[in-house]
Amino acid sequence: MRAVVCVPGGTEMADVPDPVAGPGQVIIEVTACGLCGSDVHAIEHGQTEPGQILGHEFAGRIAEVGPGVTGWQAGQAVAVNPLGACQACRECAAGLPFRCAALPNVGLSAPGAYAEYVAVQAGQLVRLPDGLPVEQGAHAEPLAVALQAVQQADVGPGDAVLVHGVGSIGLNAIMALRLAGVDHIVGAGRSPGRRAAAAAVGADAVIDTRETSLRDYVAGTGRQFQAVLDCSGAIGLFAESLDVLAGGGTFVEVALATEAPAVSLFQLVQGGLRMAGTCAYSYASYAAAVGHIAAGRVPADAIISERVGLDDTPSALARLRAPGELVRILSLPGQRTQPAQPARADGSTLAAQ
Repeated sequence: MRAVVCVPGGTEMADVPDPVAGPGQVIIEVTACGLCGSDVHAIEHGQTEPGQILGHEFAGRIAEVGPGVTGWQAGQAVAVNPLGACQACRECAAGLPFRCAALPNVGLSAPGAYAEYVAVQAGQLVRLPDGLPVEQGAHAEPLAVALQAVQQADVGPGDAVLVHGVGSIGLNAIMALRLAGVDHIVGAGRSPGRRAAAAAVGADAVIDTRETSLRDYVAGTGRQFQAVLDCSGAIGLFAESLDVLAGGGTFVEVALATEAPAVSLFQLVQGGLRMAGTCAYSYASYAAAVGHIAAGRVPADAIISERVGLDDTPSALARLRAPGELVRILSLPGQRTQPAQPARADGSTLAAQ
């Protein structure tokens, strides 16, 4: 089969052996796979192995059912939770399946979905309803990350929340906050295209922090935040957030940030503030994400900038190192690249539908 493999400094197309379904596994013919920022970061910083196949935000159809698998058959449309987990250990019970060592994670420690086919455990499948475009299932993984982060923030009606960083995860966080009934959602980002996307998917206000600091925004509106969701990993954001969080508020670190900030324990204690880290999601959050997408509760398609064929996936991964106006790109192994389409003047859509 054809797949995008890692090579020193980037990725390239290659012919690789077809995957084989082992006991308890199925083979998925990949319909769509989202290009994730964590993959782009890993490639850019040399954190991949030669020949490794990335890609973990995907959906497709079952092509083959392996030994011992029941309840599934060829042709069924599925979204695939890439986290391999036993669902019985202490970590899984705590809602942290990414920490489970029982099974590999697709696109990380097992071959991923920047490919025509991929082998996965049957327990990682979530069926997509008849009539739903299979591509939609590729949105479940980033939405699940966002749902988990909003759960950590513990916010709802009447609250104001800041989402700092409006790439794919930040935009999904805005959608998840809207699902939670949050009263006032503020998106902060530098890219005009991504700020337009934030407004299109539900942000009540959008700011460019190069022009307006968080402190100035709060001073001008007179309203502090019940939570700050950091989807950017920006240096200094945690310290700045302590000044704009309301009493009892929560700072949620969603990005894989490298900063080791100094913490003002006085502010933390006096304000009754909380800091939470969230990585990935529980199996329940992934299933909930599929449910929201299937029910049409989130405008997931609105943030797609481009759909590219497998041959153009390596160049798309490279372009995302400096994304500019790009928001989200889908790799479609069975289709040709579709031309990018500009955003409408009102920012209501940012993709070819």
